[in-house]
Amino acid sequence: MGRKGYWPGGEVIGRPSEVLMEHLYVSPFYEEDVVGLVRAIGPERVLFGSDYPHPEGVAHAIEWVNKLDGLDDREIRMIMRGNAARLLGIED
Repeated sequence: MGRKGYWPGGEVIGRPSEVLMEHLYVSPFYEEDVVGLVRAIGPERVLFGSDYPHPEGVAHAIEWVNKLDGLDDREIRMIMRGNAARLLGIED
C-alpha cells in the first residue's frame, strides 16, 4: 500500500506515532504497573477495566483503585470513570 495507494477509510494524515496516540486506549491488567503506564502514555489514555470472574479481573472493582497510588485525584477520576464516559458520550 504505497503512499499513493488506496486507503480504506481515507488516507492517513500525520506521523504513525501521532495517529496511534490519538486512537490508543489501554485497559491494563491488575498485575501491571498501572502508574508507570500512566506516566508513559498519559492518564487520558488509560481505562479502568475488570474482567471478573476471569483470572485477570478483581472480584471487587474498588480494589483497582489501590493500583493508582501516586496519582492525583483528577488522574484517578479520569481512569476510573471520566475517560470511558468521554468515549461513550456520557456526561462526566
